[in-house]
Amino acid sequence: MHRAVNSDPKASVTFVLPGDGRSGGVRVTVIMANLLRGRGYRVRIAVPKGRESLRQRLDLFLASLVRRREKSTGFLHLFEGPVARFRHLDELDYAPGEIVVAVGTYSVPDVRALTKPAIKLRFNHGFPAKPDALQDQAWRGRLPTITVSNTLVPRLQAQTEGSVLGVVPNGIDTRDYFVDPAVVRDGIGALYNGHPNKAPEDLIAVLRAAHRRRPDVPQYAFSTERPPAGLEHVRYTRLPPVAEARTIYNRAKIWLLTSRTEGLPGVVLEAMACGCVVISSDNDGSLEIMRDGENGLIVPRGDLPGFQAAIDRVLGDPALAARLATGAQATILQFTWERAADKMEQILAKLQSHS
Repeated sequence: MHRAVNSDPKASVTFVLPGDGRSGGVRVTVIMANLLRGRGYRVRIAVPKGRESLRQRLDLFLASLVRRREKSTGFLHLFEGPVARFRHLDELDYAPGEIVVAVGTYSVPDVRALTKPAIKLRFNHGFPAKPDALQDQAWRGRLPTITVSNTLVPRLQAQTEGSVLGVVPNGIDTRDYFVDPAVVRDGIGALYNGHPNKAPEDLIAVLRAAHRRRPDVPQYAFSTERPPAGLEHVRYTRLPPVAEARTIYNRAKIWLLTSRTEGLPGVVLEAMACGCVVISSDNDGSLEIMRDGENGLIVPRGDLPGFQAAIDRVLGDPALAARLATGAQATILQFTWERAADKMEQILAKLQSHS
């Protein structure tokens, strides 16, 4: 629930995104922007226009046809405030002391190029497994920076020459994600993402191996993408609404995450909130949330036999599964969106006081 709006006007904030889409970064930015608006901040989201290639425009058009049940191909339609489109950020007007936040790697060059008076802030949501020159350069040099995970701070402090102001984690809304006792929990689940950072080939291999060894255990997956080859045995749902995604989580005894890298994975929080035992790779984001043997199981990245052994442990030991699920329920209480908004307010106040 939003806090009551303060009668005194608060800062103006512009969140700059690289575009609309169904990425986690866009979704969590929209949630945070709405929370800040509810607390009295003047907030808008800015996205570039006219940068898509002809192929990208065609892909967006085809996606919109497939997703007719959605209001949009992305998450921006959920934002309750104004959305500004720009070719250059200098085209927009800014209030005195406005804070302009570059969300993610590809928004940093736009914010750096802004010449109008504004307070600039970078918001890091993680690093790619193999950064290119642009991705590496975005997080170098002295510019105020925040991130979603404490595990990312040491690397950022080194690259930003000590410019990290704090950590603003993602949150979980337990009104959307919770244990549903009416759903039969009988399977293994995963969120499929074809990006190389998510190690999709590892996920496919783990699910296929688990199916060969335990064909009686159903498997569930959902995604924004079409089902890839190799998951024909999986009950695969594309673009489920929240209620359907919650049901899929609740059908899974185990939820898998094989990513090479994560900022702070919302899928882990959602799966935990819905009662799953999460088995995750040792990516930075999962290590911020999980404690091996306490609220889930951690497996070294790329260790496919290790994932199979962890699956066997959970399915073969109901007492262990119950203990891990109980630990996960306690963990999610630390990751509410209200707490995340509190931390963001502290950062904004710090920026204003030093401007």
